[in-house]
Amino acid sequence: MKGNSALAIAVCIACFLIGYLAYLSAAFFVDLFIERAVPCQNTAEVCAQQERSQKDR
Repeated sequence: MKGNSALAIAVCIACFLIGYLAYLSAAFFVDLFIERAVPCQNTAEVCAQQERSQKDR
């Protein structure tokens, strides 16, 4: 029984790590797409520089 219990715990930990990594990668990609959709929402300095460069043209 000890071998089965250790195997079950190892499988549970492996599944948790796979799920956690999948969650992190999904959150990363969603954040990346949101940042590309609205690039000036969080970084005011970059937007201010972009506005100045567009006015200079």
